[in-house]
This record gives sequence, structure tokens and C-alpha cells, in this order.
Amino acid sequence: MDREKVFIYPSLGDSYSMNRYFDGVVSGLKENRISYEVVRPMGSGLKAKYVDYPLISWRKRKSKGKHLVISERYGYLVPFIHSDTIVVCHDLHTLYKEAKTPKVHQLLYRFFLRLMWRAKKVVCVSNHTKSDLLKFKPKFSAHQNLEVVHNGIEQFWTDKARVETGDRTLMDLFKSKKILLSVGTDAWYKNNQWSLKLLADLPQEFHLLRIGSFNDLNEALIKYLDIQPRITRVENLSDLDLKFCYQNATAFLFPSITEGFGWPALEATLCGCPVISNGNGATAEIGISTLIKLSEAKAMLLSSMYQTQLLLTFNLWSKQINELLE
Repeated sequence: MDREKVFIYPSLGDSYSMNRYFDGVVSGLKENRISYEVVRPMGSGLKAKYVDYPLISWRKRKSKGKHLVISERYGYLVPFIHSDTIVVCHDLHTLYKEAKTPKVHQLLYRFFLRLMWRAKKVVCVSNHTKSDLLKFKPKFSAHQNLEVVHNGIEQFWTDKARVETGDRTLMDLFKSKKILLSVGTDAWYKNNQWSLKLLADLPQEFHLLRIGSFNDLNEALIKYLDIQPRITRVENLSDLDLKFCYQNATAFLFPSITEGFGWPALEATLCGCPVISNGNGATAEIGISTLIKLSEAKAMLLSSMYQTQLLLTFNLWSKQINELLE
């Protein structure tokens, strides 16, 4: 029997994680030969998000099939969409006191969550995210269909074959230094200041490869610690080059205070790279059985007595898409 068509309502903008989630959903639909249609307005900005998006969603409300809203931040679309709506909730970091989110933005975000309640199904990407949702919005404990479906992973990351890079900077760097790898945004919960302090406390042979940028506070900390020459920054690496980094790094630094899911830690482990993390948030859910605690990181790095083990609790997108749509 043919599966129902899926209408996907993606996030607007250039969020790497949201775009990756969207790409994963699409790949899972294709692998399962499920028909889909992407519903989104042209352009970006406030008008596209809050005027054009509701209008185009309203026009699709009579279209038979499942209507998948990629992010809880677009929960405001639910009243405009077909009754068979699924909304994916990624994290509640906006409501953490440590985030220092302006009050007006918190109120708007809570409004989105209140409208998300109307969805036929709400999917949290981790048990940690579900716990946060129930903490900040206890009403969801009575929702008719609240489930946890972990993010999927691409087949590319599960392939154990060694890869090579054509990037001369990366090749030279890995030949001459012991590389500590840091990947992702520099949001408050990433705790990247810990990584910088660790680097300053290690011998000169250790070098930090930062895939992404640092915020102003961490740039000031780098200057204060006098470690600027020991940091290389790169951005917009291809998956192939990123995998090369994972496969050749001495360790992957993931000191996050909280995580909605934690793709980089899973990628690093699949590539055989030891992960330094306390397992906060959802990090402990994604299949890593051996994490190097932050308090043990320096001693372990200096002794080189560490190894990575993996419990196969993750799934490819081809399977996760079925759980998402059930």
C-alpha cells in the first residue's frame, strides 16, 4: 500500500542544524519511496515568516497526507495546517535562565509552544528535550501523542573507510600537531570557554582546530590566555573534510552544558575519535558508551590512555523517518 504524501514545512534561514534535519528527512522519504512536497514561502525575513508562511500553509490545509513542521519555532503554523500535523521539538534552550533570552522573545516562544499543542503528534528529538518540554510546559504531559524519535544519521558517517582531504592547510596541520577538534556554534550552552582553558593548560604540541567561529567573549578569552597561535579556525567544511578531521584528531571536545541531540559527538565516535564530554543533555543518549569526563581530560590526553566504544543505538534516516511519521 502506498504511504500518504508528506508535506514538509521547513525552517527559514540558514541554521545548519535545521537545514541538516530537513535534508535528513528528505533523504529518508526518498529511500522509503514516500512522496513529499516542500511547503515554504519565497524569501526570508519577518514578512515571509509571519505573513507569507501562514498564508501558504492555509492553502495546503485541505491537502490529504501528513503535514510535518520541522521545528517547534514554527508551531504557530499548526492552526493554519491540515489536522494531521506533526511538529518536531528540538530543544528548549530559549527558556533556560542561562540563555538570558529577552522577555519578549521568551513570551513569543512560549506562544509557539502553546500552538504546537494543537498538533496531532509532537516529536521530541531526545528524552532530554522531552523532559525540558514537560518542565517548561507541563501541559504536554496530557498531549494525546507526545513521542521521542532521535535524529537519524547519514550512511556516510557509518562507513569505516578512511578518507583523504585535498585541503593543504588541514593536511599540514594534522602532520605537525596533536589536534583537538571543536565543531559547531558558540552559543552559551556549548561551554567553549572550557575548551580554551584546557588548551592553555596543555603542552604546546596540542593545537585546537575550530570548525566554526568564536563569540566576542571567547575571542577576548583567547587573547587573555595568549593562545591565538595555537588555534586554527575554518568554516564551511565539506562532510568529507570534516570526516577527515574526525578520523585524525587526537580528541573531540564537546563540553556542552546541555544538548538537544548532539550530532557532532555521534559523528566523531563513528569516525573513531575519542569524545571529551560529561554527557550532558542528550549526549548520553546517542550511543557513546565511553566518554572522557571533563575532569579527566588533561590526564587522559597526556597519557594517551583512552579508547572509544560505541553501542549501536542510533539509526539511519531511512528507519527514523518511519518512526517520525507513524
